[in-house]
Amino acid sequence: MRDREDHIDAHKLGNEYGYDVYMVDRFIEMMGEEETSKLIQFNETKINKTIRLNPLRSSFEHTTELLERKRIKLQSIEGLPEAREIVESPVPIGATPEYLAGYYMLQGKNSMLPTKILDPKSDELIGDLAAAPGGKTSHLAQLMNNEGVIVALEISSNRCRSLNSNLSRMGVENTIVLQYDSRKVSELELEFDKILLDAPCSGSGVIISDHTRKKSKTMQNIHDYHLYQTKLLTESLGVLRSGGELVYCTCSLEPEENELVITKILEDHDCRIEEIAIKGEKGLLKFQKYAFHPEVRKAKRIYPHTSEGEGFFIIKLVKD
Repeated sequence: MRDREDHIDAHKLGNEYGYDVYMVDRFIEMMGEEETSKLIQFNETKINKTIRLNPLRSSFEHTTELLERKRIKLQSIEGLPEAREIVESPVPIGATPEYLAGYYMLQGKNSMLPTKILDPKSDELIGDLAAAPGGKTSHLAQLMNNEGVIVALEISSNRCRSLNSNLSRMGVENTIVLQYDSRKVSELELEFDKILLDAPCSGSGVIISDHTRKKSKTMQNIHDYHLYQTKLLTESLGVLRSGGELVYCTCSLEPEENELVITKILEDHDCRIEEIAIKGEKGLLKFQKYAFHPEVRKAKRIYPHTSEGEGFFIIKLVKD
């Protein structure tokens, strides 16, 4: 329980940076006042764009050479050989001939981590159950060398169009796109080797790129997302083979969309959590009125200000 002085400080932060006060209060409870201040200040900065090089269209070396000829200054990113930070560019990085030819995808570096953690193989059937706009889907195809099969589901017809467009541009050939509600995925009568579920969420981890998120979501929205995410994850586990792996992630920092979802799943399903080898904070064990399953400590919370990128919650489940 915070004292009155802390509560006043939370309101001061909220007024200064334009957040709904409840958001700042929750951040303070998650990570403390000092880290909350760092997070909010970081969200007011600009970070360099990052791209994912696409060997389905061009080798890393060739694409790098072409971009450097345009006087685009690139920097490698530790642990992600396919990623480059755009340190400096005299041209719009999303409008070059190389971009239009699918030589690279504009994608945040932390957004590349869930697909790497899933580690799809070229002989597997992979489900991407909230696929648009296709950054992670095309990354899966890249890691699979365009072999195996990806079934990419997206409920929105407009977002399906952007998904198909991106997959075509990136040279993806092993993916079936369906406009479909993943809450009914069992009706397809498929059994997946691995599943990526990048669940729709409130997006409190991406405020640095979308300042409307400071005020656009309410506690009711967070509750609604929790119910939606729990249903999606329940259905996803139902179509995963025994021994199969599922990576669940959100770009939200809210425990109701993350640790609470996983706690509900562990109570009702035969699955276990596997450690993941990336940098980040451990999952929370308690928040406000909630006590979470002790295994959620194996999740990773990636905070924007400590990773200098988007915020993410990532966890890997294995079905028994």
